[in-house]
Amino acid sequence: MATNVTPVRPAARELREQVVHTVRRTVTFADGAFAFPASLPDGALISRTLVLIETAFTAGTTLTVGTTVGGNDIVAAADSAATAAGAKRPDTGTVKGRLVGDTVLYGTVTGAPAAGVATIVIEYVPNNDA
Repeated sequence: MATNVTPVRPAARELREQVVHTVRRTVTFADGAFAFPASLPDGALISRTLVLIETAFTAGTTLTVGTTVGGNDIVAAADSAATAAGAKRPDTGTVKGRLVGDTVLYGTVTGAPAAGVATIVIEYVPNNDA
């Protein structure tokens, strides 16, 4: 793991136990661009994503998640299907393999929605097998 580097904000979340970790964020139609409350640590592997559309978004809204502002390399718009309520388990993200450096997750709600609520859960496994 890299040392003497500027801390990433938000801080990376990592337990030392051999367990699957999660980071979760609930968003509404009014959120626009947002960041998750914790970053993924250097070397982590994303094992699964869940997008739970609790209240369908209106007006052709899209919901994406990525490793850059406005990115969609974790959850693409077609995979979240934000205009239909229900649980989505997208696995088509282009982020494959170990993350290089602590990684901030960003999301974007686009369009002009008047309603919509979603909870996004990212499951990951940190690189703590040493």
